[in-house]
Amino acid sequence: MSAVAHPPELHPLQGVAACVQAAGEALDRLPTGPLPAGDPDVLESLIEETAREERRLRELRLRLARCAVESRAAEADGFAGTDAWLARLTGSRASVMRGGLWLARMLEERYPQVREAFAAGGLGEAHARIIVQAAEDIPDHVTSADRDAAVGQLVEDAASRRWNTAVLRRRARRMLDVVAASYADEHQAALLAEQERCADNETWLRLDDNGNGTWSGRFTLPDLQAHMLMTRLQHLSSPRRLSRNRAGEQVADETVPSFPGLSWTEALGQAFVELIEHLPDDGLASHGRVGATIAVHVDHDRLRDGLGAAAMDSGGEITAGEARRLACGAGILPMVMGRASVPLDLGRESRLHTKAQRLALSARWDSCAAEGCERPFAWTEIHHPTSWAAGGRADLANALPLCGWHHRRAHDHHFVLSRLASGEVRFRRRGRERPRAPDEVGAAVRGSRG
Repeated sequence: MSAVAHPPELHPLQGVAACVQAAGEALDRLPTGPLPAGDPDVLESLIEETAREERRLRELRLRLARCAVESRAAEADGFAGTDAWLARLTGSRASVMRGGLWLARMLEERYPQVREAFAAGGLGEAHARIIVQAAEDIPDHVTSADRDAAVGQLVEDAASRRWNTAVLRRRARRMLDVVAASYADEHQAALLAEQERCADNETWLRLDDNGNGTWSGRFTLPDLQAHMLMTRLQHLSSPRRLSRNRAGEQVADETVPSFPGLSWTEALGQAFVELIEHLPDDGLASHGRVGATIAVHVDHDRLRDGLGAAAMDSGGEITAGEARRLACGAGILPMVMGRASVPLDLGRESRLHTKAQRLALSARWDSCAAEGCERPFAWTEIHHPTSWAAGGRADLANALPLCGWHHRRAHDHHFVLSRLASGEVRFRRRGRERPRAPDEVGAAVRGSRG
C-alpha cells in the first residue's frame, strides 16, 4: 500500500491571511453608491452586525501588531521601533500605535476575558482600553481572584448593556463594588485623583489673531471646569433663556431677538462672547451671591473621609476632596450692620453704586431684575431708573440690577420699563404704551414700590 501524502499544515498567519482575503472579496461584492430606503428592522440588524465585525477586525489588528513585536518585523525593515513601522503601514501616528501595542500586550498577558469579548465583537477598542486602565489601578491589596471577578462582571455588563464609553468610564471606577464597597470607594478616589492630577498638567490654551477682526483658539480643560463652562454656555444659548417671572407667568420678552439661522456651534459662540463680557475684572462680582453653575452631590461621609466621588448634575464626577474645596469657596457672606457698617446710601456724593450697595442688593436679588431673566446677579450692572443727569441719587431706592442685555435696553428709547408687583421690571416697546420720558420711567419704577 502506498503512503498518502498529506499537505503541510498551514501557518496560523496564512490562515489569517486567507480569512482576510475572503472578507475583502466579500466586501468587493457589496453594492456601491447610496442604498435605497429599506425595512428599519433590517437596517438595525445590518448596522449592529457591521459594528460588531468592525470591532472584531480591530482586535485582529491589535493581535497582528503584537505578533509584529514578537517577530521583530520593524528591525528587518530598518525602523527604530514597531510603533513607527505600524504608523507607516496604517497611515497613523507612532504615538497612537504605541497605545495600541500597550493594549495588545495587556490583553494577551493579563486580561484574556477582555480580549475574548473584544474578539467576539462585544466590546470596542475604547471599551477594552477603559476596562484595562481601570483594572491596572486596582489597589495591590485586592487579590487576583477578586480582581478577575470584578473585571469579568464589568466586561459582561458592558457587552450586554451596550454602555457607551462615558457610562463605562464611570462604572469602571466602581468595578470593585462586586467585591466590597470600601474597595470601590478607595479605587474610585484613586482613579479620579490621578485624572485630576493629569488634567492640571494637560491644561492649555492658545489664541491666534486672524487679522480680520476675529480670533481663533483651541484649549484643553479639566473635566470639572469643562462641565462648568459647557453648562453655562448651554444655559446662555438656550432658546428659552427667559421663561417665567416670579409670579409664575409666562414671559414674552420683547427685547430678545430670535436667531433662527444660528447653528448650535454659532449659538455657543454667541454665548461664549456674552460670558467673556461679564467676567469679573474688579472684584465686584465676588460680593454677589455665589452663582452655582454645577450642582455637586456627595455623601456626607465621603465628604469627610475624602474617598469615593462627588457626582455633578452635568454627568461628570470629581473627587470628594475637590468637592470639599468647592464647598469652602461657596460659603455664606454675612452682612453685619452696626456702628462700623459701611454706608449704603451715598445720596449725591457719588455717581456710581458701591461694592457695599451691590452686597445689599444681592440680599434682595439673585438675578437680573428683568422679569424671567435668569442671568445671575454677579453678571448684573446697577441701573439708575432716574438718571444721574436728571437728579437721580446713587442710593438703593434708585438701583436696579440688570444684565448687560437688559441694561442696554433700559437706555434704548424704543423701550419703556414698568414695575411689577413681584418687584421685577417689564420691558415694552413704545407704541404699545403711552411713551414716557426717562424721568417718568424712573418715577414710575419708584412709585410702584409704595
